[in-house]
Amino acid sequence: MGLVDDLQRVFPRLDLKPTLEGTMIKIAEEVGEMSEIVGKIRGLSGEDKKTALLKLLSREMGREISDALGAEASINAGVIEEITEKYAKEREKIIKDGVSEREIQVFIARELLDVMQTCATFAYQLDVDMEALLREHRQKLIRRGYLKK
Repeated sequence: MGLVDDLQRVFPRLDLKPTLEGTMIKIAEEVGEMSEIVGKIRGLSGEDKKTALLKLLSREMGREISDALGAEASINAGVIEEITEKYAKEREKIIKDGVSEREIQVFIARELLDVMQTCATFAYQLDVDMEALLREHRQKLIRRGYLKK
């Protein structure tokens, strides 16, 4: 088993045929979403944290509804209602209690996984000896003192 095999176990090759340019744009999009959470949700942008979090929650609900609508040939109102109820409860909790640093870190980690998956997808598109490059990269980290042997 090689390093690329290890990578594929964690971040599988997706059933997509993206271009390098499309994947690069997707990486920028995902990094932007993560940056928004790191900045806005933690109150670093000057925007009210609760307002920013409610916007994020609305976006997530919209995506989940979009996924549900796209997955079914017909619209299942019950599924849409379940999603709406789930997010209504989360919204009420945020309005009442706010959000803890741990919950913010979970939001950040979810976005980070999207960034990492997109980066792995980018790596899989390149016609290079990724095993050799990963070994070379590890040696560079050791040389620079970032990693112990």
